[in-house]
Amino acid sequence: MNDLSNNVYDYYLGHFAELSPDKQLHFASRLYLWSGDERCAEHLRQLRAGVTLGDDPGAALREVYNLAQTTIHHGSKNAAAERAPHFERYPELRSVVMVLFRLTFLRTVYGIDARGAFYDLYPAQTLDDLQQRLLADRQAMAILSTHAINFLYLYNRVLLDDDTSFDPSQLLDLARIYDFSRPVHLQLFIYLYTHCVIGESQFYARRVPETYRPIYDSMLAALEKLIDARYDDINLDNKFEYLVCCGLLGVDSPLRARIDDEARRSIADEGMFLVDRHNNNPQITNHSLDLSEHRNVLYILANQPFQPSGVTL
Repeated sequence: MNDLSNNVYDYYLGHFAELSPDKQLHFASRLYLWSGDERCAEHLRQLRAGVTLGDDPGAALREVYNLAQTTIHHGSKNAAAERAPHFERYPELRSVVMVLFRLTFLRTVYGIDARGAFYDLYPAQTLDDLQQRLLADRQAMAILSTHAINFLYLYNRVLLDDDTSFDPSQLLDLARIYDFSRPVHLQLFIYLYTHCVIGESQFYARRVPETYRPIYDSMLAALEKLIDARYDDINLDNKFEYLVCCGLLGVDSPLRARIDDEARRSIADEGMFLVDRHNNNPQITNHSLDLSEHRNVLYILANQPFQPSGVTL
């Protein structure tokens, strides 16, 4: 890691108790899966009882399922209004994805197989129907972006444990749906492609298989071209997530120096972490230590080699 990413890493771990439980799990799990980070492994051991509910997969998934029924969240505030009608057509999507995430990290971090418990909540036919409806609704796929992509990969690669049941080439033409004169569409498109790569890695638990590698290489090339051309209109989270995908695919980006320079100019006024302020689409509401966690863990990941161990705690 470079000096800045080391300092950000140390600052977050030094203030770990100040993060919300969800942010603690997010930060520690990503770094542990990415490189086997032992300091994060220790935090994950301490979080285990609260995440796994005593290694009871049914209870652990039911807790997340119940939470999903009582909260409303449309992801990025910038895209909330545009996404709202699509979430109304797919009201089960958010709940399914939240529970799939918990299932995934129960498996990849703690070695707990919760698939049986998952099907108690969501019958297989419900999931297959949701996938078919989404894939047929190209507009919804493009605007829901991260949410739809996360579902497809968590469902196919993790729950079904199948590397060929879903072909990502069918997502390439979604680029035509976006209006790139709008910063929010730039954001949605970048997250669409980056989450394809991240999803294929099972959220940093494994190296990306070679099966669809040419497709992901083409996605990364498209992102590089777009970010280079519209650099000032793209937020820092998007740029860091692009670099993370470069790391997952073992690609050196010609944009790294430019993004690193913006990072060095983005240190918070109080605290050694990065905020988003030097572009035309800054995430100005996410400037606290807790709300900046996503951006900062991506920056740390982007500045160290991807070396997944595949070892659970």
